[in-house]
Parts: sequence; structure tokens; C-alpha cells
Amino acid sequence: MSEQVPDLPRSVQIIGRYRILVAFMAVLGFLGGIVFGALNPPVSGSKALVVFAAPSCPAGAICGGPMFSPAYIQVRVLKTFPSGVQVKPVTGNVLSVSAVAGTPAQAQATAEAAARTFVADAGSLSYLGEQPSAQIIQPATRTTGTTTPKQLLGDGLLGGVIGLLIGIIAALAGGQTSIDPVALPRGRGVGATT
Repeated sequence: MSEQVPDLPRSVQIIGRYRILVAFMAVLGFLGGIVFGALNPPVSGSKALVVFAAPSCPAGAICGGPMFSPAYIQVRVLKTFPSGVQVKPVTGNVLSVSAVAGTPAQAQATAEAAARTFVADAGSLSYLGEQPSAQIIQPATRTTGTTTPKQLLGDGLLGGVIGLLIGIIAALAGGQTSIDPVALPRGRGVGATT
């Protein structure tokens, strides 16, 4: 007996018949993803610069220890602003207080508030009459979120995959409405005897 090559599954045949629709939906999804990515840029950020000065100590004296370090004040600021704010050293005693938010105005307001909190917390510390100081040397500036080409490509590919899936679903739904004739095995007709 000779083996017959099995036919492709019905769903693959339907998708093949509607390949233009599937491809069109994938391209449409790709373009839609790019447009969506361009119209919805990532979150905006803002940054302020603060200079921190630890108190001067006479030789051989112990002055406050870690309480007078920028890291200690950073922890206090991050407790006040638990999300979207970062405090990082830039150079020497200069620290960057940055914030991210949905709009540039929100990011700027949050960065300004966090920088003021840093200065206030530094001024509130005192140990044996010594006190650290902090000062804002650059107020928070507005920056808008920009979409990079890599992000646009990623959004486009995601849209293309979604469009492809919608095209396949539409093809399968459209293919189910057509009625194919029943295929009988070869050599067997209606009323034929063996």
C-alpha cells in the first residue's frame, strides 16, 4: 500500500486563502504601533543640582558620623518621595536630585520639592553645635520625554504581531462561513459496490 501525504490542516488552508488579508492586518498593526508610540512618548524627567557641605571639625574631634553624610539625607528624602525620585552623586559634593512623572510640569515640581526637602533635612541635623549645609545650585529644569527609533520599532513590531493575530482570527472566522464540498475517498462513489 502506498502512503498518502496528509493534507494541510484546514486552518492552515484557510489562512493561506486569506493571506492578503492577514498580511494587510499585520502591516496596518505595524503602522498603528509606530503612530501610537510616536503620540505617547515615555515619561518626562527633571533634574536639580544640590551642593552638600559637611560641617568642619576640629582636628581629633568626632563630628556626627554617618548622620552628616549625603547618603543619610538621601534616605530621608526617598522616604518622603518613595517613587520616581533619585538622588545620585555627580562630582565631589554635588548631588543630582531627579524625578520622573507623566508630564514635564509634574516632573519639575517633584524634582524641586525633593531638592527643597534635601536642603531642609540637611539644615535640620545638628550634633554638638555642628550642622551640615546644602544649597540648590541649579533649579529643576523641564525635559520632555522623547521616543527613540528603537522604541518606535518595538512599538511597531508589537502592533504588527497584534495585527497579524487579528488577521488570522478574521481569516479563520471568514473561512468557517464557506461550505466546502465533502471529499469522498477515491474509488468510492455514491451507491458504488466493492
